[in-house]
Amino acid sequence: MRSPPPVPPLRDDLRVKKLGGRIVVEDAVRRVRVPIDPVALKVMDILSEGPCLPDELAEAVQVPRIELFKRVDLLNRELMLETPRAADQLKVHAESQREDAASSPVAADAPLRFQGTLAHACVACGGCCHGTDVGPLKDDDVAKIREFDWSPFLPADVRPEDWIDEVPAESSPTGQAIRLTGRRHGRCVFLGDDKLCIIHKHKGSQQKPTICRQFPYTFTRTPDGIDVSFSTECRAWWKARSRATPPAGDAEQLGQIRALIAEGAPILQLPMPVPVTAGVDLDLATWTALRAAMIAKVEGATNFEGLVLAVVEPVRDALEALFSGYRESELFATRAAFAVPEPEAVDQTERCFAAIARLRGALAEGIDAIAQGMRTDDNAIDADRARRFGWALGEVLRGRRCEDLVPFSSDLEIWRDLALASLQAHEPARRGDLLSGLAILVMKLTTGRLLAGLLAETALRGRVAEQDAVDAMVLVTKIPRGSAFERLWSRQRRDLVTVYWHDAPTLVSGVAARPMPAWL
Repeated sequence: MRSPPPVPPLRDDLRVKKLGGRIVVEDAVRRVRVPIDPVALKVMDILSEGPCLPDELAEAVQVPRIELFKRVDLLNRELMLETPRAADQLKVHAESQREDAASSPVAADAPLRFQGTLAHACVACGGCCHGTDVGPLKDDDVAKIREFDWSPFLPADVRPEDWIDEVPAESSPTGQAIRLTGRRHGRCVFLGDDKLCIIHKHKGSQQKPTICRQFPYTFTRTPDGIDVSFSTECRAWWKARSRATPPAGDAEQLGQIRALIAEGAPILQLPMPVPVTAGVDLDLATWTALRAAMIAKVEGATNFEGLVLAVVEPVRDALEALFSGYRESELFATRAAFAVPEPEAVDQTERCFAAIARLRGALAEGIDAIAQGMRTDDNAIDADRARRFGWALGEVLRGRRCEDLVPFSSDLEIWRDLALASLQAHEPARRGDLLSGLAILVMKLTTGRLLAGLLAETALRGRVAEQDAVDAMVLVTKIPRGSAFERLWSRQRRDLVTVYWHDAPTLVSGVAARPMPAWL
């Protein structure tokens, strides 16, 4: 019988600290802190002296072997041991930090990249100014607003001090004070009854805040350029899309984009390296290729199920290939190496449905609390929207379908646009870890599509209208964001990834659930 391999030594560049009553390992290269317990700390002390056979480690630590295996698995998963995978990942981080140090500041002449099928031409519907905060406003935006007396054009009860709202630093998710345009009856105070912007109507487009002129463009900075995408929060999305030309071939749009960037339009930042899951991060070239594969599969999807799988399968295949490549070098972190029996076989479909049931209950409770908080803050409109989002999300997790309704003829294109806009903006990669980001994208797609059908059913119609699909897309883009929702997603991270990423085929088409990989 083959002898178990020794557990590799501990990396010598780690630091153990006490932080808030917990013991954490600080990894300066990966810029993470990993909580550990006294047993893991003792294992680290032993491995800091060099490699150690599993039997010798068990004799020294004196805990049940299953507990010892869990600690070694944690250290290996978090790249704390001197393994080939850890060495490769540390190179990724070192190279990314060099790219960060060498990267030039965002400039108006930075290379711009576009997703070819995405386009938008404003139809002045006023939807983007209704039911949302308009901001953040820059100093010059505020100065432009206060430069004129808008009182003659506004309702009599709107005072000059109502034109700008300020969110104090202690109440802001960013920890910094934020200025927004005032709101009245759930809409921007400068939105007239004719659904036109009062500032634009009376003083011209250039007098409007930068964020208003930027919508629906979104900009994401990467080490080699800026990716231009669109926010899918426009209630006239389908009409605006059909009358537009893609930005890449439109000199006027390109000029507008360059001007917006030059004057300081908000630009998001792609984290480098791109975090995927515990112990796996991607360099720019790998992420660029993986994202291109997802976009190609999204563009080629011929049905909704294929669209969902297009944002799941490329990453799943890449991770399976990556971990299989290190399997031989990580045999020390297996149950067999520690003589720990394999767990009893699990019915994967039962496991899947148990995760769905847990998630359904947790999200229902969490979203209800968020909606209640919104109502307490006198934000009844968003509270109702949050409850509608939670209702549709719960129905998806219960297996609800609207198959007896005639779908909107371009139904697939709406959801394709949502997926493409998200990927073009690197949104899944900006959510802490890629698997969580992709899970949330699948959640938006599945919840939005069902919500469009539920809106039609509620109206006692036999078909899904264009506006049902667009309104559903807007709601699932706009509502599940902000600090309250981010905390909810973080608390439910494991079940979110299990249900909406790993078990996505079961969720959308009912196929048998796959076994959970050891690395997830």
